Amino acid sequence: MHSFEETRVLACSASAMFDVVMDIEAYPDFLPWVAGARILSDQQGELTAELVADFAGLKQSFTTVDRYVANECIEVRLLDGPFRFLESFWSFEQLSDVSCKVHFSIEFDFKSALLGVVATPIFTTACKSMVHAFEKRACEVVQ
Repeated sequence: MHSFEETRVLACSASAMFDVVMDIEAYPDFLPWVAGARILSDQQGELTAELVADFAGLKQSFTTVDRYVANECIEVRLLDGPFRFLESFWSFEQLSDVSCKVHFSIEFDFKSALLGVVATPIFTTACKSMVHAFEKRACEVVQ
């Protein structure tokens, strides 16, 4: 099982960061490993999304259910895809008018050992840059 966790104070509001993380269909615009993304359903507090990950030219789609509390937290769990296990969690805490604390954690493991050899280094690198990528997007969107 692979995992990564990061907590940072960012120069944007908790609501701005929450909105960027929830804008799943925009992921291909700013996350280089995401080749496609769409929301399959969205009900109060829960959505189902399909992402297409590009692992060095090997495209794999996966579906998640995302439970959320607006501007506070998002919990992502795997429904289907190339992972044996995938869970991530975001939390957002407003610190001032212009800053928030963001916590991101993820755990994952691929079903296939062969895919794991190819994709784990790519996905691990993506996870390590995730908070920064979303922070950069939030700054671009807010301005």
